[in-house]
Amino acid sequence: MSVVQIERHKNYEVLKLNRGKANPINTELCSAIIKELRRIENDDNVRGLIITGNTPGYFSVGLDLKELYYHDKKEISHFWEVWGEMVIGLVKFRKPLISAINGYSPAGGCVIAVTCDYRVMADDEKFVIGLNETSVGIVVPEYIFQLYQFWIGKKAAFHFLMDGALHTPSKALEIGLVDEICDVSDVLQKGQRKMEFWLTKPDSILQNSKLNSKSQLINDIENIEEISEEEKLKSWFDPQSRAVMGSIVAQLSK
Repeated sequence: MSVVQIERHKNYEVLKLNRGKANPINTELCSAIIKELRRIENDDNVRGLIITGNTPGYFSVGLDLKELYYHDKKEISHFWEVWGEMVIGLVKFRKPLISAINGYSPAGGCVIAVTCDYRVMADDEKFVIGLNETSVGIVVPEYIFQLYQFWIGKKAAFHFLMDGALHTPSKALEIGLVDEICDVSDVLQKGQRKMEFWLTKPDSILQNSKLNSKSQLINDIENIEEISEEEKLKSWFDPQSRAVMGSIVAQLSK
């Protein structure tokens, strides 16, 4: 079964994350998203894209630590390469991009969400969204910070990242992390209505306005000095990081 499912509508598509119930992110899922982005970019009949989860209650729980924790150096290096390609591809996607966040969206799930131009989230206090990497033993790269602060401001992004804070939908709406909240059963429909409204405008206007508005963000991300492979591996395999990740993997395995 494919880890993403595509639904074609009149002039846009819905990409449903479909890797198990909770859509943990691994190399396969990142690669599938990259493939669909490339296809849609080159299809003039597809004017926009909505990303959502396939199971009510879950957008994506973030990186698949149960799998990635056991990767060797070569495997984890390849994952970070593909992950980075996916994130940059989403940020630079020229067509309207909306996330219909139908449940939990911490860490990597939040990263996918903040690459989008508009975010609708399920309004249930048990659902959370945010970048809690510091709480799970992962160092937040600079380009992820740039993405986060684009929507919520530098000061708030800094403190939330340092705290590893996760936010309820109402808090996420308050700080500007999401743009709209509604009942979980209406999340996709709300996203579709927003997309359909945007698509009443000419593609050239939509796409150029989007890219102009995000030009500084894209430029900042593209010009961040690349961290060496050695430093990436050192961070991932740091004993303290491994201890935190290992305890989480043990909990998840239960």
